[in-house]
Amino acid sequence: MAYPKASAELASSVNSVCTTWTIELEEGKSAGETRLVKVIAALDPKAKDVSKDGGVVGITGTDEEFAVEASAGADGVLKARGSSEFHFLLPAQDYVFTLRLADNGRGYGNGSLLTQQARTSSCGEGLNPSLARRLPREMWCTYVGNEHRLGQWLGSSPEDMMWALQPEYELLRALWLNACFTLPSPESPITQCPNPVSRYCLDLTKNQPWLRSKKVRRFKKDFRLTVNSSYRETFMQCECTHTDDGKGTWITPQLVDCLDRCRREGGELRVYSIELWEKSSGKLAAAIMALSVGDIFHDYTMATMIRDSRSAGSILTKVVGHLLTEAGFTLWYWGFKNPYMAEYDGQYGGTTLDNRSEFWPRWQQALEMARSGSSCDLTARVPSGTGLDLETLSAVGVGADDT
Repeated sequence: MAYPKASAELASSVNSVCTTWTIELEEGKSAGETRLVKVIAALDPKAKDVSKDGGVVGITGTDEEFAVEASAGADGVLKARGSSEFHFLLPAQDYVFTLRLADNGRGYGNGSLLTQQARTSSCGEGLNPSLARRLPREMWCTYVGNEHRLGQWLGSSPEDMMWALQPEYELLRALWLNACFTLPSPESPITQCPNPVSRYCLDLTKNQPWLRSKKVRRFKKDFRLTVNSSYRETFMQCECTHTDDGKGTWITPQLVDCLDRCRREGGELRVYSIELWEKSSGKLAAAIMALSVGDIFHDYTMATMIRDSRSAGSILTKVVGHLLTEAGFTLWYWGFKNPYMAEYDGQYGGTTLDNRSEFWPRWQQALEMARSGSSCDLTARVPSGTGLDLETLSAVGVGADDT
């Protein structure tokens, strides 16, 4: 029997090909013997699609090289096992999967061990096949559905937006848990899922002077803060504020229901409404709606209901920054960077992280932290019931801020 040799099982969806493979290197080894080998897995389109302007459409080929520990079993055959995933592919496209060994100085060479074909489907699993004709072909590259096992591969998306078709709760929760928020539309079955190539975050390890803000010091006596005192009502007040501002709204009843269910279920994903109340009137002055995983906090919207010279929204942001730091959070993810965020670039730790190489490794660590049951918890910093009177907060820290 000739060695080395390989076998693989391939599974494809509308825009991905996932493989599990085994390489048998050589026989006659002692059980338990190990060796490190380098494997190259590649996926290439069988034929390139050319657009009307002559450009190549979709993926033009991708490969990954990685080290795998091969081990010998009772049969004495040294075997390496692994898996490879390829995403953001074109639908109804033939691809060729190739598996080979890099030259390891072991006499294995670097020739191809296995070549196998796979074809992506024409549309998402369980969807109406007519969608394959009605939607642009390239659009399917960033589709996500129930057939996908979400994970760090999302960080390699070539676009800032993924999309799903009428996602149910389980898929929505999986998207939130994997750093993709969801923006449904009352007028479309398509839900947009922001997945920015560059993500704007605040590094909460920089000892920011949150409470030294001039307006926090001057007006904190006017407000108190609660967390999850009335999640649904607060979320709907945000919706009304967005609508009154003429910005449209993605806050649909289904989204509110699903996020509230996620909040009540708890687990790895924690969901918050953070309310700033005007003490004199009892009215909601501003709110932040957010979720967290491990030690990363992500607010998905905020709204200012009382607008005057006190800048309640700014006060809320800076008080929340202080509370997050005290609760042990290390990163505050804000999403796409907008011009107004520039004031947070310096002493507030604002920074733009590359989705694949910087943000997702941090998010992966936060996921592991959440799964171990050691997540940070904002509610632990705010008394239940009447909440936190901002007047009791002391501006102790390094530096100063006159904004």
